[in-house]
Amino acid sequence: MANSKFFKSKFTLIICALLITSCTSSDDGGDDENETTVATVTGFYTGSIGITINGDNITVPMSLIVNMASTNKFEGDFFETGSFTPCCSSNAQDGTFNFDYNPQTMSLTNFIIWVDFNIDPENPCTGTYTGSGTLDTSGNANRMVVQMNVDDCNVSNTPAVFTLTKVSEL
Repeated sequence: MANSKFFKSKFTLIICALLITSCTSSDDGGDDENETTVATVTGFYTGSIGITINGDNITVPMSLIVNMASTNKFEGDFFETGSFTPCCSSNAQDGTFNFDYNPQTMSLTNFIIWVDFNIDPENPCTGTYTGSGTLDTSGNANRMVVQMNVDDCNVSNTPAVFTLTKVSEL
């Protein structure tokens, strides 16, 4: 009889240990492998601006250097080239930008690019591009697709789509 109580208590102890282990191992509170991290968002991106001007579909290369500014807020340098060099400015970049990122929905909101094309000091070209979009992390690359409203010295209130793929980490 004493042997039976011993085995029952050992059996109960083993069952309790298994239940505790199974509960904690499936919900460890750590990073979900599907969760997008800051490192996923930051980096070097290249791609293009698709815009229609006077009935002509135009594709313009662009690149961004994306840095974290604070939690879920990012900023960096804008280049209207695919090579991370300014095309239209004597500055180190063609403009700057910032946006907010929601990791649950993968949305990019409050996306603002301030352009400063100042090759000709007599006739500077400044402007603001505003919009929102998404970060797609499926496949082998991170891709930003952002619907923007372009307003600068060349166009006014013109819709555009920016499509950029991450090419490397910072």
